[in-house]
Amino acid sequence: MCQWCDKYAEGYSRWYFNPANYARKLYKIRKDEGPEIQPNPIAPGGMALEDRDFIEALDRKDHEVISKRRHEIEQLAWQVHFGQVVTLEDTLKVIDFIYPIALMTCACRRSMLGLSDEENFTCMGMGPGMYKWERWPNNYRGGLQFLTSDEAKDAVIRMNKRGLVQTLFTFGTPYLGGICNCDYPDCSAIRTTIDHGVQFLWKGHHVARIDNDLCNGCASCVHRCQFKALSFSASQNKAYIDQFQCFGCGLCATECPQEAISMVERASLPGLANVW
Repeated sequence: MCQWCDKYAEGYSRWYFNPANYARKLYKIRKDEGPEIQPNPIAPGGMALEDRDFIEALDRKDHEVISKRRHEIEQLAWQVHFGQVVTLEDTLKVIDFIYPIALMTCACRRSMLGLSDEENFTCMGMGPGMYKWERWPNNYRGGLQFLTSDEAKDAVIRMNKRGLVQTLFTFGTPYLGGICNCDYPDCSAIRTTIDHGVQFLWKGHHVARIDNDLCNGCASCVHRCQFKALSFSASQNKAYIDQFQCFGCGLCATECPQEAISMVERASLPGLANVW
C-alpha cells in the first residue's frame, strides 16, 4: 500500500476514492486548520527547476547538496502539492463522485509551449475551490469551462486518446483538487521527477504487463509512454516494459490493438509493491 492510502484511504481501496479528500473547507477555515490554500501553491516541479542551489549542484554533480535539496523540496511538496499517476479507469471513477468539475488552462504548457488560452484547456479543477477561481486570475487564465460528469469523462477519454497522462494533484495534502492531463516534456512534474529524481509524481497503483503471446510487434504502444519505461525489442519483435520505471498510467494498454497489455496491481508484485 502506498503511504497516502495508509494515511488517508480510511477504508476505501484507494486514498483518492475517499470523498473526504475532495472536501476541503475553502469558504471558511477555522483558526486551527491553518491558512487557506490558494490554487497551485507550489507549481509542480517549479521549486526544483527554479532552485538555483539545486540546479548548480546538478551542474557540478555535487551529490551531497543534490540529495539534501531533493529531500527538502520533496518534504515541502508532499505537504502541499504533489501528484499521483492514475489509470483512465480510476480517473473516470473519481469523476463519478466529484462536483463541480471544470476545464482550465495548463500552466506548464503555457510556460513551455507559449500556447494561447484557447489552445490550452487540458487541466481539470474539481471540488468547491472551482467556485472561487476568479480570486486568482493569474492561475486561471482563460477562465473555466464547467462540465457535467459525462462531459468531463468524454474530455478525459479524448485526452487519453491523444496520449496525455492522467494525474491527481493535491492542494494542501490530502485534499485533491485537480486532474492533470499532460505529457513529457511539457509537464514540469513529469520532467522534474524523471530527469532530476525529485518525486513530485508518485507512481500509480497499477503496473503495465505485456502478454508476449498476444503482442505482434506492431510497436503502436511505444510512443505513448511518457516515463521512459517502454521500448521495443528488435530481436524478439516484441514491446518491452521496464516495470520498475513504469508509473502505471495505462496509456500503452489503451492503445494496444491486440489487447496484449494489461494493468496489474502494483501490490500484487512483490518486487514492486514498495516501488512508488
